[in-house]
Amino acid sequence: MQIAGHIIGFISTALLFLSYQVFDKKRLIVIQTVATALSCIQYLLIGALSGFALNIVCITRNILFYNRDKKLLTGKWLPFATALLMAGVSALSWEGLHSLFIISGLMINTVCMGLCDSQDLRKSILLTSPLVFVYNTIKLSYSGMSSEFLSFCSAIIGIIRYVKAKKKSDA
Repeated sequence: MQIAGHIIGFISTALLFLSYQVFDKKRLIVIQTVATALSCIQYLLIGALSGFALNIVCITRNILFYNRDKKLLTGKWLPFATALLMAGVSALSWEGLHSLFIISGLMINTVCMGLCDSQDLRKSILLTSPLVFVYNTIKLSYSGMSSEFLSFCSAIIGIIRYVKAKKKSDA
């Protein structure tokens, strides 16, 4: 089970890396949703309950945020409500103090995903990935550690690419 979990986790890692190179926020969310579903399976297979439960909420969050253009989901309340749902699920899947790393990382990411543009979302990854990295290190999720490291690097690359593209279009 552990090996299968890590293999699935590495596939998720590749998708997350690609997602931060996409300029369109809706496409970024679709790719991240597939990657998050794979992460759920990975966490379940390696026995990381908090990671599994919180990523289920992340899938729900992504679907809601993808549909932000629907009247019911347009308010600024949605990211905060989703973060609160995440806090509730965290209480149910609590594994110890190390759960705080993934909880805080994913809650911050949730608010940023709901309120920020793609560039600011990439910037938020510079804070949230290290938090989730610590959780993955404690749970010995090698693919999770790789995923967060590559997400961090990919976010930096995406930030740089965006700045260069913006300078080029402004010139």
